[in-house]
Amino acid sequence: MARAAGVSKANIFHHFARLDDIVVDAFEMFLLAMPSMQPEPGTGLRDWLLALGAETSAHMDADPALAGAYMGFIVRARGDGPLRARVAAIAAEAEARFEAALALLAPGRFSAAERRALAGLILLTGDGLALHRQLFPERAGSQAAAWHAFVDSIAPAEKRP
Repeated sequence: MARAAGVSKANIFHHFARLDDIVVDAFEMFLLAMPSMQPEPGTGLRDWLLALGAETSAHMDADPALAGAYMGFIVRARGDGPLRARVAAIAAEAEARFEAALALLAPGRFSAAERRALAGLILLTGDGLALHRQLFPERAGSQAAAWHAFVDSIAPAEKRP
């Protein structure tokens, strides 16, 4: 890895305490850098949710090796306290961003408690989409239909002024 990056092993370990941190950092950037993680004001709730599903699927398709490595780390995190804490922090950041997006895109529509619960549901459903996309890429059509049904349950077709 150091050779491919054109740096020394010492440089790698200067920036990453554990090799696991490299994959987790890469996934964190992969997830949190998605444009839908920071929607623009004025975006419709439905449009945002649809974009989130489309981006999740596109990212899983574009880099299945990274996505697969992350899924493996999720399994390992159950028995590895530091790794579990790191994955939990990434999930908490994603959930906080979802909650902020709901407040921005649907002001007054949900109470604070509803936003928190819905942000958690978006995280869980997005994780499920990512997992199924990783395991069953040949079922992309049914996965997209399922995501659309999820979106329909939260934000049926909105009327725009």
